[in-house]
Amino acid sequence: MTREERDRMTRETASATTSPVFWAARLAWGVLGLFLLAWTVFEAVKHTGLTIPFGVIGLLVPFLRRLAPGSTAVHHTLLRVWTPPAVMAICSAVPGPADNTALPSTFGMA
Repeated sequence: MTREERDRMTRETASATTSPVFWAARLAWGVLGLFLLAWTVFEAVKHTGLTIPFGVIGLLVPFLRRLAPGSTAVHHTLLRVWTPPAVMAICSAVPGPADNTALPSTFGMA
């Protein structure tokens, strides 16, 4: 890669991180993350028991997946945006009392 190409890439990257759309998207993801964190804490305190450790484990999944052996495809699937809502939807569809679905739902939300 020539120096000119590196300079052009640096300028493009710098302009992308200073654009208002970039910051609006980061702010939206941050607000969503804080909302889901507050909701996870609320559900863990509300249901207590094993919901608390599963909520903590759910928060640690992005860090623990680096330690797990496996292919990159498995790692990327774990961190897709649709994976936690899919876990929550499947667990919520299971018939039974709310306490049975609280544990996996809190894990997925975390």
